[in-house]
Amino acid sequence: MSPRRALFLDRDGVINALVPDPRSGLAESPLRAADVELLDGVVEPLEALAGAGFLLIGVSNQPAAAKGTASRAELAAVQERVLALLAEQGVRFEDFRICWHHPEGTDPELGVVCDCRKPAPGMLLEAARDHDIALSRSWLIGDTDADVLAGAAAGTRTVLIEHAPSAHKRNGASAPTRRAADLGGAAVAILDADAS
Repeated sequence: MSPRRALFLDRDGVINALVPDPRSGLAESPLRAADVELLDGVVEPLEALAGAGFLLIGVSNQPAAAKGTASRAELAAVQERVLALLAEQGVRFEDFRICWHHPEGTDPELGVVCDCRKPAPGMLLEAARDHDIALSRSWLIGDTDADVLAGAAAGTRTVLIEHAPSAHKRNGASAPTRRAADLGGAAVAILDADAS
């Protein structure tokens, strides 16, 4: 059987809404399950991309436990809530990889330099090995330069979602294959490229 193709998706700012950080005020990942809310219009594009034969694989940096601003249990509850809300709409991911590390973290186990934290491509490379994925036939969708750089380093094509609340995580350091305003636009770009 030939290698499969995947759609690697960042989570926060792509699938679910960002929330104001209590200290900086900037839009960041939710730290409590009660704050999880899917962005409008994400279900249909995910269904369309899965229907086109892409495996849906999540790849998300979640450094709050490393930094001591949330517990692993709280972050796991956020992840479970995201997946539950998607499942209620009939969307299921083949896999979901999370990097818990941060090089400046205060937790001795998690405050390390790793190969999985985007922009490093480790999560994508491991998923490709585990699921027999052809990275050159796959895409990554994210809303930050780190997302796009991880996809490029892994050998995928990329779509940068220019989600307004996460603009502080983009400074032009990446060169995405395509740009889109939201996940719906990203799906259109990918399916158009697939058809050409």
